[in-house]
Amino acid sequence: MPPLNPLPPRLDLRFQVRYGLASGEQTLVWVNEGEHYTLTSVVGATGLTGIFYRGRFVQTSRGRITPRGLQPEEFWDQRGDKRSSARFDSAQGEITLMPDKGAPRHFAYQGEVQDALSLFFQFALTAPPQDGQLSYRVFNGKKLRDYTYAVVGEDVLDTALGALRTLHIARLTDHDGRFEAWLAIERHYLPVRVLRSDDEGREMELRVQSISP
Repeated sequence: MPPLNPLPPRLDLRFQVRYGLASGEQTLVWVNEGEHYTLTSVVGATGLTGIFYRGRFVQTSRGRITPRGLQPEEFWDQRGDKRSSARFDSAQGEITLMPDKGAPRHFAYQGEVQDALSLFFQFALTAPPQDGQLSYRVFNGKKLRDYTYAVVGEDVLDTALGALRTLHIARLTDHDGRFEAWLAIERHYLPVRVLRSDDEGREMELRVQSISP
């Protein structure tokens, strides 16, 4: 098993969000406390209000850092006044979702699982993949899906941080729309551009504005 790429104890990333003609800003904060991590994403509603939600869109992932990468234990999702949470029981291989309304839902899984936030930092910790592909079971806050991501190649991106060498990865064809990410090779393989679309073809793009430290 190859060693994980090292990450600083804290990272703050800021992205410009584009969704059609609307735009906004996302902050992503990584905190590494030894064997545990916390990831928090906040999307401001400026220009995006009414498209996704009312108010702020906040997601948090907490869990353990293992020799194989991240192992989520808790995931929270808040969109305006709607809140849901999920607990990951790796020993039992079960995720329990507490939705905003209705009864708890249970999802069984085997092996490793990532959530919508931990996936990005799992990419950073394990890039580049030895065989050119990465396969993960991913919980997006509502459902559990199996995805495979392939390395497209290296690209040089013109960003707010200057020209960056990136590793371009893309999700292989599925029914959940497009997903591509560009990981900055000399900035801890952090995502600096993300392009995705939903099953109705609506496209969202994230472009990095700052990374600190």
